[in-house]
Amino acid sequence: MGSEVTQRVFLLPRNQIEGKYSVIRLKHLKSGSTALCALDSTNKLYEIVHFTEEFSSWFVDNSVVQDGSLYLLTVVDPLFFILPYVNTDNKFCPLEDLLVDADFPDVHKLIKCCNSTELLNIFDTKESSGFKVFCYNKTKTLHWLQQKAKYLASSLKNKSIDINDGSKSTSLRTNEEKENPEILLNYSCHLISDYITEELSIELFKSLGLKMKQQKSKNEDNLQGKAKKQNTAVSPTDDYSAKFSMNSIQEKQKTKLSSAQKQLMKVDKKGMKSISSFFQKK
Repeated sequence: MGSEVTQRVFLLPRNQIEGKYSVIRLKHLKSGSTALCALDSTNKLYEIVHFTEEFSSWFVDNSVVQDGSLYLLTVVDPLFFILPYVNTDNKFCPLEDLLVDADFPDVHKLIKCCNSTELLNIFDTKESSGFKVFCYNKTKTLHWLQQKAKYLASSLKNKSIDINDGSKSTSLRTNEEKENPEILLNYSCHLISDYITEELSIELFKSLGLKMKQQKSKNEDNLQGKAKKQNTAVSPTDDYSAKFSMNSIQEKQKTKLSSAQKQLMKVDKKGMKSISSFFQKK
């Protein structure tokens, strides 16, 4: 019995279609969960972003791929995945000793993804007995993140990428809304914050003089959603019946009558049968 080949749809640049990739699993600094990545033959690191819909499929040649999800390969800076393993004790040690994780054994492959110049963005380095050793530098890291945010904001502006939601038409937005440097920089910082710790994210916003939006946790959203579904009706604590007697209701009804209705009330109804009497059994 032959094994079936599972098909997936990936989106990547045309010049990289023929490339060979190896899929690796790394630790995500923000969530601590597994991040699916890929390495090409030149040790360039890509993050595999997964998009999925509840009901979807793909037509590939003459066949149908039941799994309609889409995988997008995007270039990612390997330093974001090295940050979870930096040494914060101000001691120098080889990079090989830092990048060790029994839960994510692929992390050691990041050694080949960065050159010495790139590692200097977050580390201080020196040579000892012919070996290069590294020590985490928070000031350098913060400066590196600032440059990342500024470059991303500049790219968003140059490529005229709309960062607003669809509640307002793009044509109705002013140039200030579309190209405001502070808005673009703030948005860029939030994107970068998805790859760093909350503590580092707060310092990044503070160093750039920006205000960080407080994001509600999923637990808070779930609690609020449940509270809205619950019946919030309560019994009145005051007795309102004393204020609304039958006489007062009748008086209000009289004031709402039209002039024709008032004339009808003055008609002598003696000897007349009510309408309901015509529908009674005889």
